[in-house]
Amino acid sequence: MIYLDYAASNPMDPRVHEALVEVLAWTGNPSSVHAFGRKLRIALDDARSAVAKLIDVPANDVFFTSGATEGNNTVLLGYFRRLRELYGSDRELRLLVSAIEHSSVRVNLGRLEAELGVIIDKLPVDGDGVVDIKRVGNLLRDSTAMVCVMWANNIIGSLQPIAEIGRLISAIRQERGSNGLPLVFMSDAVQALRTESVKPREFGVDILTLSGHKIYGPRGVGAVYIRSDLELAPLIIGGEQEAGWRAGTENVAGIVGLGQAATNLLAERSVDRAKVVDLTQRLRTGLREQSELVVIGDTARSVPGILYVASTKLSGEILTLKLDAAGIAVSSGSACDAGTRKSASVLQEICSSQIARHGGLRLSLGRFNTQKEVQSVLQILSTLV
Repeated sequence: MIYLDYAASNPMDPRVHEALVEVLAWTGNPSSVHAFGRKLRIALDDARSAVAKLIDVPANDVFFTSGATEGNNTVLLGYFRRLRELYGSDRELRLLVSAIEHSSVRVNLGRLEAELGVIIDKLPVDGDGVVDIKRVGNLLRDSTAMVCVMWANNIIGSLQPIAEIGRLISAIRQERGSNGLPLVFMSDAVQALRTESVKPREFGVDILTLSGHKIYGPRGVGAVYIRSDLELAPLIIGGEQEAGWRAGTENVAGIVGLGQAATNLLAERSVDRAKVVDLTQRLRTGLREQSELVVIGDTARSVPGILYVASTKLSGEILTLKLDAAGIAVSSGSACDAGTRKSASVLQEICSSQIARHGGLRLSLGRFNTQKEVQSVLQILSTLV
């Protein structure tokens, strides 16, 4: 079986598995003061430091979650709930959000409108799935309290101008001054972290979410970076874990696995990236040589490792099933949108109506793929389309 669905979930690195399994055997609660608890607390703090080093932020600004979906939910709702507490129900609050965010962001827009009265402004993208920095400036209002743009898209891999957006927001924040409405920049970095240098402070990002299983770590664990001077209302309450921001006994084994994955990635990302770039180029070249296939997106403005391709003859779902029967695992869209038409709403922003309606294939690669696998996939695809 050939696995080309890294954008859905990465295979766990053996070193991560080893670290996780060791901690699973430990007894205790990291909040306990006895020796068992202290041992777990040390492991948890070491993992927090490892994640902080990966994204170059203070360890005290990193908080653990069950994954980026929880992180996105908590940040969006928590930030605007806190603003409502501070400014009351009559103050106009707006969120400027890109049109191609992950479903864990998109499904919360209606909640923000209905429950908190937040006005949602959609930031369109071009045909390659990239936002225009000029449109960001044009759509910002005095009542805009947050700009939310994912670092790299989870379906076609389009890489956003994060640094430019960060500089623009910083300039506007200075113009508003201390008496103006707070303005923060949030980014979901799940699909970028594996190959890109994701440093939120350097790029002007105030809140960032990430997920363990997208960097060769375990499923069910993630982290959020929140700039130290920001206040968010917690979504999960009932305990003082994670500085009171996220209650509940920590998943220490999963967190240790995430920390190991972060350590590995920091040391090896440049090597990983070079390999994935090469494999992606080989796959893209082979796909473009097949006249029945259309590759979506701009090579220069996308992360390596994610390709979205549509067939002129077969729907994405049918082609995905045919490839699965041939021993190749790919996706027809986001795994979080499986069984729904949510991915189509993203594709409508960047593709022709025919492609958006019938969908295509997302082929995604990573650390453990080989040139031989790429050649096999291209050969099998040529017999199916």
